[in-house]
Amino acid sequence: MPLFGQGEWNNWYFGDKAGVTFQNGSPPTVLMNSVMPPAHASNVISDSSGQLLFYTQGMIVYNRLHQIMQNGSGLHGGEVLENVVSVPLPGSRTLFYIFTNGWIKPPPYTGYTFEYNIVDMILDNGNGGVLPGYKNVMVPGTELSDGGITALVHQNNRDYWIIVPISETPKRFHSYLLTKGGLHPPVISLMPMLNTWLGDKVIHRIRASHDGKRIVATTYINDEELAYFSFNSTTGSISSLFNFKIPGNYYPYSTEFSVSNRYLYVFAMKGGINDHTIWRFDTSKTDSTEFVKSGEKVVDENYFGKMQLGPDNKIYLSKRDIFVTGIDSLSVIQYPDLPVGLCGYQDNYVGLQGRSTVECLPSFVQRYFAYIHHSGFCQGASICFEPNTWPPPDSLWWDFGDPSSGVANFSNDSTPEHIFNTPGIYTVKMIVRHVDMRYDTATLNLTIEPQPMPNLGPDRMVCQDQPVILNAGFNPQWTYLWSTGETAPTITVINTGTYSVTVTSPNGCTGSDEVVLSIIPGSTPEPKPIKHN
Repeated sequence: MPLFGQGEWNNWYFGDKAGVTFQNGSPPTVLMNSVMPPAHASNVISDSSGQLLFYTQGMIVYNRLHQIMQNGSGLHGGEVLENVVSVPLPGSRTLFYIFTNGWIKPPPYTGYTFEYNIVDMILDNGNGGVLPGYKNVMVPGTELSDGGITALVHQNNRDYWIIVPISETPKRFHSYLLTKGGLHPPVISLMPMLNTWLGDKVIHRIRASHDGKRIVATTYINDEELAYFSFNSTTGSISSLFNFKIPGNYYPYSTEFSVSNRYLYVFAMKGGINDHTIWRFDTSKTDSTEFVKSGEKVVDENYFGKMQLGPDNKIYLSKRDIFVTGIDSLSVIQYPDLPVGLCGYQDNYVGLQGRSTVECLPSFVQRYFAYIHHSGFCQGASICFEPNTWPPPDSLWWDFGDPSSGVANFSNDSTPEHIFNTPGIYTVKMIVRHVDMRYDTATLNLTIEPQPMPNLGPDRMVCQDQPVILNAGFNPQWTYLWSTGETAPTITVINTGTYSVTVTSPNGCTGSDEVVLSIIPGSTPEPKPIKHN
């Protein structure tokens, strides 16, 4: 069971009164205490220990008691698929900003624009409330903003960028920096690609990679193209890279990056029918042609929804189809960074006990993370460990959970290696010190498999016509490959030669042995009769 070093991500409230918690590990446990009505978007704020503070779908804020927060109704988030994002005020333990964005409609209709609300957790005896005078505060310069919004962490790991699309021509992005002093004037990113791509459409989802370097945006349905951008988390500037499509005339509905940021997953749909698909692209390909060529289909499905990375590194998927607004389960991609054939897609992974996902999952702005990647599972072989942390660490310290190895049980290398000489389950810990002196601990329960050790015995001489049985040792989970091409645990040989076998465990641990047989010419002598007196 993975253990998570921070609890801000652990509580999820979404859809139509649906919820799960990762407080007890993975898979998550169903929550039945939500009072939130059907929602296309939601945000949840918990503290670092995983205690719920509040949740919202952009129109109503609910406190930890699942009641409408003091002054918490009538917010202006609505209609857009990602209309709300919540972040703490840098430097404060009690103040939080809730940003909302509506969908501006052409005249003579009216709509809402980019606004903020400030929650103070001191109010209402610690249950929190929206501060009087700080509710639905319109941000100057965003009168013609519309569509989805998102937030990213500044390079200093303290402040936040809030990114908003502006629909008037020339179309552009505004990046607002939130510091302890409040919201700063925007950094404006103009790019011709937005005008040619969007036309009269609206950006409904903006997804940022977890390292803050890439952004992908989608419009509402009936548009096949996604837009791919680079982001500078120091300056707040956004640059267009390229547009791309999912093969097969699908409409991109939601996106998510794997925890390593190596892969971008796209959930795409077709309007009017239940013919939907999930694809994956390699973000290390910076050329648009190579990026598109890297695309691989993960699975075809009869539902669509939103994707969200969980604190257990898995990507969760909400579910709805054209005819049913929501389905009461979550699907999952268990290992998003493994090859597509091994990524472990599983439908109906978490049942929600009758609560509907609609097509919603909560979005989060993760400030820090620390995860352990490794290669290898084999006894007696070198296991390589690699940290995946944000921000880049000031220093690392490793405990491999193998005290019998003595001083080799510890390391302060960035990418250490360790040899486990005994099979079993080991608790590997990585302690991360960030540049601002905050510490995180990542834990990995690593199963070391027994190393296959076939023993064919010593070289030997045998008489002609005398069969020899070579036995590599039987294990029903192992596979066998002999130099003769045979694949059984034992083989029978009658000729001179060198015979070898390679034995492989389910996770690829291998062991080999060989033996030389010399056949003595001539028939096996007849046994001599024994005379008895």
